[in-house]
Amino acid sequence: EYISKFCKENVPSAKVVIKENNIYITKDSADFYPCIVSHTDTVHTIHKEFKVFEDDDCLFAFNVEKGVQVGIGGDDKVGIWIALQSLLLFDNIKCAFFHSEEIGCVGSSAADMEWFDNVGYCFQADRKGNNDFVNDISGSLYSEDFSKKIKTTLNLHGYSETSGGMTDVMQLAENGIDVCVANMSCGYYAPHSDQEIVEFNDANNTLSMVINLICVLGESLYPNVYTPSWAGWNTKSNNYAYAKDWGDFSDASEGYWYGDKSPSETTEVVLDEFGNETCYYCGGMTEESSFGIDFRFCGDCNSDVFIDVHECEVDSSNGWSEVKNQEYYNDLKDVSDNYDGRVTHAKHINEIVESHWGLTKTDI
Repeated sequence: EYISKFCKENVPSAKVVIKENNIYITKDSADFYPCIVSHTDTVHTIHKEFKVFEDDDCLFAFNVEKGVQVGIGGDDKVGIWIALQSLLLFDNIKCAFFHSEEIGCVGSSAADMEWFDNVGYCFQADRKGNNDFVNDISGSLYSEDFSKKIKTTLNLHGYSETSGGMTDVMQLAENGIDVCVANMSCGYYAPHSDQEIVEFNDANNTLSMVINLICVLGESLYPNVYTPSWAGWNTKSNNYAYAKDWGDFSDASEGYWYGDKSPSETTEVVLDEFGNETCYYCGGMTEESSFGIDFRFCGDCNSDVFIDVHECEVDSSNGWSEVKNQEYYNDLKDVSDNYDGRVTHAKHINEIVESHWGLTKTDI
């Protein structure tokens, strides 16, 4: 309702189509449109007495009736904001808003792919933090030429290319959109938790980057054929069979573009200190997902999270595939991200670094 009203009041020339709870907006005419997508659902409980506050450009939310902090919903309200702002700024652009991304990209799985026939490339802002530009989600999202084209703009805004977890642009790639797509950090933090906040300056930097990228790329076609990084289960080897060999691009450091990615960059499931699989976002325990072995379900934030099973042996004897070599999922990056200077944190990090790398604090 909000998005429809916004377009009617601010972009009356745009064509708005609502189909199966997805929203498709086309502004004016182009041979190939830039396209921004986002999702309209949130994992958070809907609070009647919900109010957003601001302090030093940090946005946070409270249930004012109970006086407790609640998730602000930056995942993916920031993405929606960036899409709507882009809709205001550009003469020719398309925007799509998908429902139910948090439970397995349900809306984008059922996307009207004919609507994307004249889309030249597609962006999504649906990742925590302020500097990740996702080029790979279980397969390359965009081409080497595209990477070279956007490199200067990414550097200008402090972004670096990396791999990431499941979101709608991955689903569109799997659907066969066949153009370059990407996801990116957009200034929300601690998603899927009551402590979720939005740093406005980071979100605004993302918007500025998207604007600059569209100016650089223009209304042109940037083709890319998405090839999943694995072809399926190989019963002979009892492991995943890869769809292609991994390499690297000429102007990227070895192993940067494909392969050699740390688990922290490719999974939304991390191990706790007892070896249990937990949700990357809220820390809740995960269980089997109805979406198959590539996902786990987190009951705490009611979301299906992606688990990278590349090169991991699995045991299917119990009826569903279970990862054997669990140490693959130790997420050192998350530990360091949450470092707050306390002695207990420092000790914990030192133990992990020493056990995994054979290094001590002095060596570092």
